[in-house]
Amino acid sequence: MKKLSIIIPVLNEQKCIVARLNALQKLREAKCEIVLVDGGSDDQTVDLAIPLVDKFVHSSPGRAVQMNRGAELATGNIFLFLHIDTVLPKSANELIANLIAERSSVWGWFDLQFDNSSLLFKLISGSMNIRAAFTQVCTGDQTMFITRSLFESIQGFPEIPLMEDVAISKLLRRNSKPKRVSTKVTTSIRRWEQNGVIKTVLFMWWLRLLYFIGTSPIELARRYYPNFVKQCDKADSPVPSEATFRYPNARILLFARAPFLGQVKTRLEPLLGSEKSLELHRAMSLRIAGLLSSIKLAPWQLWVSADESNEFFLSICNREDIHLQIGSSLGEKIAGSMQEALLKPGVNGVIVIGSDCPGFDEAYLESAIKQLYECHDIVLGPAEDGGYVLIGMKAPNPTVFKGVEWGTDRVLEQTITNIDSLNLSYVLLEPLWDVDRPEDLDRLQNLDPPFR
Repeated sequence: MKKLSIIIPVLNEQKCIVARLNALQKLREAKCEIVLVDGGSDDQTVDLAIPLVDKFVHSSPGRAVQMNRGAELATGNIFLFLHIDTVLPKSANELIANLIAERSSVWGWFDLQFDNSSLLFKLISGSMNIRAAFTQVCTGDQTMFITRSLFESIQGFPEIPLMEDVAISKLLRRNSKPKRVSTKVTTSIRRWEQNGVIKTVLFMWWLRLLYFIGTSPIELARRYYPNFVKQCDKADSPVPSEATFRYPNARILLFARAPFLGQVKTRLEPLLGSEKSLELHRAMSLRIAGLLSSIKLAPWQLWVSADESNEFFLSICNREDIHLQIGSSLGEKIAGSMQEALLKPGVNGVIVIGSDCPGFDEAYLESAIKQLYECHDIVLGPAEDGGYVLIGMKAPNPTVFKGVEWGTDRVLEQTITNIDSLNLSYVLLEPLWDVDRPEDLDRLQNLDPPFR
C-alpha cells in the first residue's frame, strides 16, 4: 500500500504555520505523514508546529538541504515537497496515488493557481503551468511529488542554495516523463506583493537565464536573498558555524533519556499510561531542542542514556553531536560529559540541562552562561523539588557530584555542600519546575504557547 509523506521546509513562519498545518490534518487522519523541517527559526514556528506534525527535525537553512533531511526521516514510499504558503487540493493523496498506481519510478507536480483571482495572476499562473509542461521543469510552488525509490536513486535534491527545483527536474526527466495533476494547488502572492508583480516576474526570469548560462547557484542566492551568507564550506553540514553563536566558546549539554516505552516519565504512568508518558517525553525533548537550535546561544550537544542512533534522537540533533552518557550514577554521567566537553580546545564553559524543564527560555540560559563568564566557578538552576534543572562549570570537577543522593529532595543541598568544601564560588539562578508529578501537567497549559 502506498503511503504519502508530506515534507515541508520552514523558516520563521509563525504568522501562518498553524493555519497551514491545520489544513493538512485531514490528510493526517487519512494516514498521510507530515514531516516538518525547520531551518533555524528564531520565532515561535517550532513551538506552534510540533503538535500538528508527525515528525519534526532541525536542519541548516536552505530548501534543498531541509527537504533532503526530511526525506531521510520520512517513512512513506511517496514524497510530496510542500511550501508552507501553498495549499493542497482536497484528496491530494488520492490524486497522486491514482497516477502512480503500482509503478515505483514516478514523479510529477500539480498545476498552480494563486490566492488572488485577478486576471493578471491568472495569466502568470497559466504561463507557469504551460512553461512547466513544455520544459518538464517545475517550480517548488507547484508541489513536486516523487516515489521514494526514484528519489533515492538520484540521491535527492542537489544541495545548492537556489534553483534546486530546476536542478532536480533535470535529473528526473532523464529517468521518466513527469505526471501532471491538473487539479490545482493554491499558493500565496505574498512574495509578489512584497516586491511588485512585474518586478518579480522579470527578476525570476533573469535568475533562470543566469542559471541556464552557468552562473553559480551561490551567486544567484546572493541576488535572491539579500542577506544570504554561506554558513559553511560543506553544503551538507547541518551545523551553523561557531561565528553565528553569541557564545561560541561555551557548550550546552542536553541530557535526555532514551525514548523507550515504560522507561520515561514513570511517575506519570498511573495518570497518563505508558504511551502518553512516552509521547510527553518526546514532545518535551523536541521543545527544548527547538529552543537551543533557534536561539543560537552556544553550540549544543545531546547526551542520551542509551541508543544514540535512535531515529528520534537523529530527528532533533545532528549525528555527530549525539553522545552516550557514561557512568553508573547521574553524577558520574554529568561529570563525564562535562569533562569531555571542557577538554576540547577553545571551550571554557559548559552548562548541563535536562529535557523535562519547560521553564527554560533564552534569557535564563544566557544568564547562566554570563554568570560563568563574569565571576563564578559554578552556576546552579534550582528545581522546586530540591534538585536542580541546570548546572554549569568552567572546569571539570567530579568531586562536586560525590555522595549526592540522586532522586531525593537533598540533591541541591548536598551539591552545594560539596562546592563549599572545594572553596569554589557559585551562584543560584531563579528556581524552575520540571515535569515529574501529575500536578505539573496543569502548569504546562500556562506556557506561551501552551504545551499540548
